[in-house]
Amino acid sequence: MNFSSLTTPQRISAVSILVVALAAFLPWVSIFGVSVTGIQGDGVITLGLAVAGGILLALTTDLFGRGKTAGRKSQIGMLVLSALVALIGFMDMNGAAAIGLYLTLFAGVAWVVGAGWQLSMSKDNPARAEEPAA
Repeated sequence: MNFSSLTTPQRISAVSILVVALAAFLPWVSIFGVSVTGIQGDGVITLGLAVAGGILLALTTDLFGRGKTAGRKSQIGMLVLSALVALIGFMDMNGAAAIGLYLTLFAGVAWVVGAGWQLSMSKDNPARAEEPAA
């Protein structure tokens, strides 16, 4: 794996995807000492979206040294996946929210930022979006 080949927004997306996947296994709701993990509810959806996002990121970047660059369609796909995760985290937020739900929400927002930043880089200058961060 060649993480140095990723741009800064792609690194933000990659870390966010890992946090979303991890958060699905943590408590999402805790009240009176009883907690419910994410995979007992909507965490299954966010976990699936994170896996899809990780696969999309791995296949469309040069993470494994294949020399690929992310196209506009894949970047829009990443933005849609990240927006869905952030929306699920926001919609599930309540007074009994626990660490897993907070991590899902904040990592989803960070993923939206990373995916949006990468997409805006490719709009401004296609050559600049392909360069890895220094």
